[in-house]
Amino acid sequence: MFCLQCGTELPDDSQFCRKCGRSLAVGVTPTGPAGAVAPARTRPPYAAPGLLAMICGVLLVVAVWGIGGLWRKTAPSGSVESTQATATSNAASSANTSEQSAPPAPSAPRLLSPQEIYQSESAGMILIETYDDEGRKRGLGSGFVVSSDGTAITNYHVIRGASRATVRFGDGTVGSLNGVASYDKNRDLAVIQVTPAPTTVLEIGDSDGLQVGDKVLAIGSPLGLQNTVSVGIVSALRNGLIQMSDPISPGSSGGAVFDVHGKVVAVAAAQMIAGQNLNFAIPINWAKPYLNGQNPRPLSDVAAENAVTESVLDGSVSIPAKQARTWNITVNPNTMSNAEVHGQVSSTGGMDGKITLALYFQGQPIFSCRETTCEIHQIIVNPGVYNLTLDNRISPIFARSVTGQISLKYVK
Repeated sequence: MFCLQCGTELPDDSQFCRKCGRSLAVGVTPTGPAGAVAPARTRPPYAAPGLLAMICGVLLVVAVWGIGGLWRKTAPSGSVESTQATATSNAASSANTSEQSAPPAPSAPRLLSPQEIYQSESAGMILIETYDDEGRKRGLGSGFVVSSDGTAITNYHVIRGASRATVRFGDGTVGSLNGVASYDKNRDLAVIQVTPAPTTVLEIGDSDGLQVGDKVLAIGSPLGLQNTVSVGIVSALRNGLIQMSDPISPGSSGGAVFDVHGKVVAVAAAQMIAGQNLNFAIPINWAKPYLNGQNPRPLSDVAAENAVTESVLDGSVSIPAKQARTWNITVNPNTMSNAEVHGQVSSTGGMDGKITLALYFQGQPIFSCRETTCEIHQIIVNPGVYNLTLDNRISPIFARSVTGQISLKYVK
């Protein structure tokens, strides 16, 4: 038996606990045959609470694990990934808010229709009319304004040899060409200064970005028909020049060629008459180095600076009877302007000393003089080969001795 107070094991016939002295008669219950008593046996009081806590902890862990597994099995597909993505997005948003926001990327330039380009840019185009030193009209061409101070671009051959020029803007305003700031004969470019101040200034683009097949639009004044629009494509890129299908006629030279964003990418220059729709333009990037703000010089100074005199006859020559002497003169408008055959000769010999001085073009005389002294000041209009002749075929017997100077004058 055990003491109910202190748990000490005692003999079955003990009446009192030898350790604590407690009476053992209290709390005895019969557990066997009649007359037998069985002492109540209990665990030590400190054992039950610890064991109970351990069991409860194990049950809690098992319950939590089971619930988590059940949730993973029954959750909809993608919910875990969605949860993770949401968490990642929230984390990225939190990181971005702590940094300064980056500026938005620039949007691509808008493509413009031919109507839009014409309406916005045509007022910046100019029609150029040139005159010689005697006030006679020489020719016409096109140009376009690129700065609010009146700086404009055209072809050099448009203003070559001119002593004076007027301009008419696309909006109808009439002005003047004050001078030439810079020019390049080889690339056929000229930067000029015009007045009054323009109302529209064209924006220069980048011709290096052009590719075969790109759409381009040209505005010029063919035959003086101001602000004529033509649309085409880049047909080829040849040695830096731009071949295009936009037609170029006399008067279109110096006009602006636009890309689809309304920026000037070329200067209309020439047409090959021998072919069909073979037109060429000068890349605008070639003109950029000349936009350096130089002070303009008068047109007459530029013409004098580029004046050339080529001798045809200089000295004396004998022309036998019934014979003629001929000199060929070639005029190329692509390399010369203001061509003129200029000079004087004197003749002696025979009965009257007269000789015929003549100038032929395609077999037809355009100048003729039969005297002992002849002067020639013949302006050459058409390109080609001219024939200057001292003709003594009318004299059957006498030779003629001719002395003088005859030259071909032009502006290169």
